[in-house]
Amino acid sequence: MMDKRILLLLALFSFVSVPTVFAQEDEGEETESSDNLVLNGGFENTRTKTLKNYGQLDDLCVGWESATEANADVFAMGVKGDKVAIPKNTFGSQEALNGECYAGFRAYSKDKKYSRTYLQIQLDDELEDNQQYCFKFNISLADLSKYAVNHIGVYVSDRKIEQPNTGTIAKEAQVKHKSNKVMMMTDGWETICGTFIADGNEEYIIIGCFGRNDELEIEKVKRPSGMTGVQTYHAYYYIDDVEVYPVDAKSQCQCSRFDEAEPDLIYSKSVVVNENMSATDVVKNSDVYYAFLKSDLNAIAKRDLANVVKILNENPQLKLEVVGHCDNDEFDEGKINPRYRDLGQKRAERVVEFLIAQGISEMRLVPRTKENTEPANTRPTPLSKAQNRRVVFVPR
Repeated sequence: MMDKRILLLLALFSFVSVPTVFAQEDEGEETESSDNLVLNGGFENTRTKTLKNYGQLDDLCVGWESATEANADVFAMGVKGDKVAIPKNTFGSQEALNGECYAGFRAYSKDKKYSRTYLQIQLDDELEDNQQYCFKFNISLADLSKYAVNHIGVYVSDRKIEQPNTGTIAKEAQVKHKSNKVMMMTDGWETICGTFIADGNEEYIIIGCFGRNDELEIEKVKRPSGMTGVQTYHAYYYIDDVEVYPVDAKSQCQCSRFDEAEPDLIYSKSVVVNENMSATDVVKNSDVYYAFLKSDLNAIAKRDLANVVKILNENPQLKLEVVGHCDNDEFDEGKINPRYRDLGQKRAERVVEFLIAQGISEMRLVPRTKENTEPANTRPTPLSKAQNRRVVFVPR
């Protein structure tokens, strides 16, 4: 028979569980994903025992500080008084998105006694050169804000910002909502996210409102039904769960599955074919353009290809290289999704297939691809990217 002492030890061991690591006040333990370069992105590592007033983010929230002389705020459950409590505080009422803490910043104020505030943190590591990163954070407009604004985002910096006044930080945020809309949600959290390709020495992020007053869209907001208290003449936002992590393609940085789809922007250039143009000139100006991640020919493309078919029929000695291109975002998508790999080649092959179906000999057509290596336009605007999604013709 087994020794009673061994049975007792086994019984005791069965009640011992593996300890769960979680953020504890004043001990600096971390809960964030190892991929997240913002170590205290959920503001959980905050010394809440001494939290009781506005402007204590710098003193109590590990890693975070204000970027100007106007101090940002941190909120927590279980604190004494209602100034910076969760869920109900003097700015409104909001549960934390996760955990028991969040921060807050003033994006705009009509009252000159109050200034905008900005949150700043040093990333866990410098960003890598030519690496794409996803930046993501969640905000909620405080219930007693009389206004809501746009131009809220992230400024990515290679150095710490220490603006010696309480004014607006005159920088262009590299990451903000894709439509730069007025952020008006009060009854929950709204995500702002976007991608950024690093130069290789950025290591700080600053979050706040970066538009000058004359640039802002400022909308008045009604006090939510059932909310008591006087609205203040500002736009104040709670913020939670800040993340920065590397991605290979933009599709890995979705704000939510309910994101609005990007419009299918297809570039079209107006080319007037006249009798003074040579056959090769007509062909060289008959580029075919595509929507994002598409390779099938649309109605406009088929209409424009009629000129190419006409020229080839009239000039039986003419041969063409059919060269496909894609934009940088499409090329990145191909890295993570085989469906979109070699998109330039697929576009060229579809055009060749169409021309063959119109009676052009396969021997006169050579499909090739440049993918994203020879862009027509290097600017990062939607229209410029649409110019790069194309098939061009090179007479031989």
